[in-house]
Amino acid sequence: MQKLKDFIVSSIGGKVIMALSGAMILLFLMGHALGNLLIFSGQESLNTYAYWLQNNPLLWGFRATMLLLLLLHVVLAIRVYWQNKKARPVAYAVNRDLQLTVSAKTMIFSGAIIFAFIVFHIAHLTLGWVSTTSLEVEAGQHMIDVYSNVVAGFRQPLIAVFYVISLLVIGLHLHHSIKSLFQTLGFHHQNFHQMIDYLAPAVIVILTLAFISIPLAALFGYLPLVVTP
Repeated sequence: MQKLKDFIVSSIGGKVIMALSGAMILLFLMGHALGNLLIFSGQESLNTYAYWLQNNPLLWGFRATMLLLLLLHVVLAIRVYWQNKKARPVAYAVNRDLQLTVSAKTMIFSGAIIFAFIVFHIAHLTLGWVSTTSLEVEAGQHMIDVYSNVVAGFRQPLIAVFYVISLLVIGLHLHHSIKSLFQTLGFHHQNFHQMIDYLAPAVIVILTLAFISIPLAALFGYLPLVVTP
């Protein structure tokens, strides 16, 4: 038990747990993107999916788990960042991280932007603080009109642009995260090195395009705004 505790509080243990939590978050984002893309199938498809999701008894347990994973990831990222700063309190005379990508050198800052975006995203589309409309399912029963809320929200240029910029930052963050994840978990072997170098950017580009396609499509009128009676 003590060995496990020592591993968790160690620098290596923190990186491993951060990598595992990051992998779980990445899988969630992939599933989230697939669900969101139903918006291109129309109002009924997205709302039916959202209605099923909102009435799933496991939903709040899943949300709580993802929130805990996110907070754990953030806390560990900050801890690793400060541990690295303490390990090198004085900057090198010669910059030795010239080979690091922009995404790698800005991980802590992009992470802060992403956290702020997630808070706004929850307030906007989960809690409905920006706008919320509903549809009647049966007599006296209503469900949230997710489709109309999403399209109406992204018809506002400031919100759409904010989402697009934030999602691009997320893509930049994930680009480095995937490579770090494989390296931390010991999969960055020379046999997999080339595959990871090609696969990681491809996955992130596809995922980012999937997310930003929705605010852009709504902003430029490719997603019709259905006016509910």
